Amino acid sequence: MENAVVIRLSLEPKQAEALLLHLREQFRQGLQARWYADRYRLVPDAARSGAILHDCPCLAAQKKALGALRAALDQAQ
Repeated sequence: MENAVVIRLSLEPKQAEALLLHLREQFRQGLQARWYADRYRLVPDAARSGAILHDCPCLAAQKKALGALRAALDQAQ
């Protein structure tokens, strides 16, 4: 990623856990809202989430943020 944006964020563990829960729910709702859309109806289930993430940069960013946040919480414990 040549033009990657790097974000440094310092949170208390309680804040990080709350943000993790919030992002998970937002990600779940966003994925679910698109899962049954006509655009993805013919995409096989195994490939559907990848297709949705490819088409929705916001959801892809949420997925990366979730992974980074989870890793940071695991490392802090």
